[in-house]
Amino acid sequence: MPTDCHATRNVSRFLLVLLLGAGMLPMTVGAQEDAAPVAETKSDEASEEAAQPNAPKPLDPKLAANGLHKLMENEPVWIDTKRKMVIMDGEICLRKGSLEMFACLRGTKEHESIVAIPVQAHVVHAGLLAIGAKEGEPVSWEPEYTPPTGEVIDVLVQWTDENDKLNTVRAQEWVREAQGKKVMSYNWVFPGSYFWKDVPLVEIQKAEKAGIDPNTLPGKMVYAAEGGELICVSNFRSSMLDLPVPSTDANNNLWFEANTDEIPPEGTKVRVFLIPNKGKTAKLEAAQAARKQAKPARKEAAPTEAKPDEAASESRDN
Repeated sequence: MPTDCHATRNVSRFLLVLLLGAGMLPMTVGAQEDAAPVAETKSDEASEEAAQPNAPKPLDPKLAANGLHKLMENEPVWIDTKRKMVIMDGEICLRKGSLEMFACLRGTKEHESIVAIPVQAHVVHAGLLAIGAKEGEPVSWEPEYTPPTGEVIDVLVQWTDENDKLNTVRAQEWVREAQGKKVMSYNWVFPGSYFWKDVPLVEIQKAEKAGIDPNTLPGKMVYAAEGGELICVSNFRSSMLDLPVPSTDANNNLWFEANTDEIPPEGTKVRVFLIPNKGKTAKLEAAQAARKQAKPARKEAAPTEAKPDEAASESRDN
């Protein structure tokens, strides 16, 4: 049974400290001004997956001296501290149909995601913090719709085709609007999900009877994005990366589907790059602040009636 957690951001920093203490992250981290170019990086460990057809080639172990660090020994996730990016290896799991995510954790939401990645969401979150990305706040609907916030994160996908050619595209190219069939133009932001405390219901009931705040009870802290919500195209409070526009499975004005013709075959191995972009972040925040200042406070429509067009043009790619 979850209870509210008022220390969400402190807990995420705690995860970063844990990885630093375990030697999984370098001690020197920083931020970048613009997205670094993606090189034809090769993997720091030759795994069986990397040897399969259409898999990105392994990263050269010598790249560790140039800022590349693996975050967890048994997970295909790295940070590049020089070019300021998180790198993950995954696999295409869906090419056709409605989407709630671009990428999910493996074994969770493959029926509504294009890419499945065998990592833990909190490790990716800690990696973004380690390269200087700034998290924001998850979406909320009460008392009115408030979009998710956080640093803009460019998402790039890389794979090797049947002709042994290395391809790199923006993740948006694989997603299109269900109405109009236009390629998705919105940028992802880094709200960073949230943590909840797993406390047995009976303990919560006892505490309430005794006048004790359930939030003070001991319990296991759970990172909500471990449910699969890694890189989302539909708003969830549990999203690690989300879109800063009203987008829900109940919103007929904006929902997304796989852009089938642009997506390689299912099973293709891919490499995903997450790159904080401070230039786009500044533009998004400035536009949002200007709009908020120009308009009087008003109650937004319920999520089922939300209309993103007039409120979200600044979140589109520039």
